[in-house]
Amino acid sequence: MKNSKSQEKTIVVRKTGIDEYGLVKISNGDAHELEEKGIGDARGGVIILRPVELVYLSMNGYRVVIDGREVNTDELIREVRNPNALTVYLDMRKRGYFIKPVVNGPVDFLVWDKGKGPLNSGPRYMIKIVTEGLGIQVMELLNVLKYSEGMGTQLVLALVSSEGVITYYKAFTFKPVKGG
Repeated sequence: MKNSKSQEKTIVVRKTGIDEYGLVKISNGDAHELEEKGIGDARGGVIILRPVELVYLSMNGYRVVIDGREVNTDELIREVRNPNALTVYLDMRKRGYFIKPVVNGPVDFLVWDKGKGPLNSGPRYMIKIVTEGLGIQVMELLNVLKYSEGMGTQLVLALVSSEGVITYYKAFTFKPVKGG
């Protein structure tokens, strides 16, 4: 449900690279409100937003202006290169989790426990998207698992079916107890 025109929030961004937008301003608000929602990353004094985050904001009552032109939710969705990433992002947000996209990493998202966020804690989970029919190679899975455990987080595989249904699986290494 959108706010009245006088209370409507507009987020103004400029395209700064592939899959990233630099925040210029927010009308009727400030960048701190995005930070509190776990949206965007500060880099060089600029808040960087990803396409999935802009879609989420657009779906939650924000008007989005990119490079001086207002864009609607459908146009923003077309900016998302991996539709499964958008499906997982929106599902986790709907479930009440803080979730941040990972760029150029072995996982797709960092996720915080409910009630915790990037301002007061580290991520609890890392999500790797696995597309039905494509799967994941065993060595890639082992490398991602080793990375996640090395960072002190739980790896979660998000299996996305061809119908867009998501099933989450926790992945971990089993360490038998010595002795007996």
